[in-house]
Amino acid sequence: MPLRRLIRWFSGRKNIPGQPADPATARPFTVVISSPRHFPQEQKIVCRLLDAGLSRFHLRKPDWGAEKIQAWLKKIPAAYHSRIVVHAQPEIVEKLRLGGLHLRAAQQRPRNWAEEIPVSQSCHSFHELDSYAKHCAYATLGPVFPSISKKGYLPQRTPEEYAVILECWAEEKGCPVLALGGITPQNVPRLRQLGFAGFAVVGAVWESPDPVKGFQALLKAWR
Repeated sequence: MPLRRLIRWFSGRKNIPGQPADPATARPFTVVISSPRHFPQEQKIVCRLLDAGLSRFHLRKPDWGAEKIQAWLKKIPAAYHSRIVVHAQPEIVEKLRLGGLHLRAAQQRPRNWAEEIPVSQSCHSFHELDSYAKHCAYATLGPVFPSISKKGYLPQRTPEEYAVILECWAEEKGCPVLALGGITPQNVPRLRQLGFAGFAVVGAVWESPDPVKGFQALLKAWR
């Protein structure tokens, strides 16, 4: 549906649209994406994040090959593997039976992909959600706010437009959608109002003096 029609439709709604959680029991679905660069003690921090309530950790190292990624994963105890999601390496996900595969915007899932292995998708619009995320476990949508980790990566839509997208996606009975881009403790409550099921972050965690405390601050602000 064209966004102008969505906005016109939204203007007649009385309540804030979306799929907000019950405030009394709300617990967001949370994703922390790895820093693309080497980060000292990264595996130990990831285990601490998962122990602190992180839903999924996304391993995204665009410049790494399969061998280096597998070596990184060997330093993570197998008990955590079901909550580790890898970007762009489907063979590793299948081999180690990890927690899922994440796809770029508009990227198709591998042919003959095992249904029991979850897939998630990056999206930037209702069209991308509708075209690629219908059979995903969850999707990210954004940037909602100016990115912390990618300087100059700015929102192309207003928060109200994202709210409309989420409302329409909920009517399609689509998968949970996580906000991505510029997430901070100050704006996390706004994400709940817009209808996001949770959030995915990079900079708010890895640019914090203590990544685990940075993540916990986001959880506290959401609640």
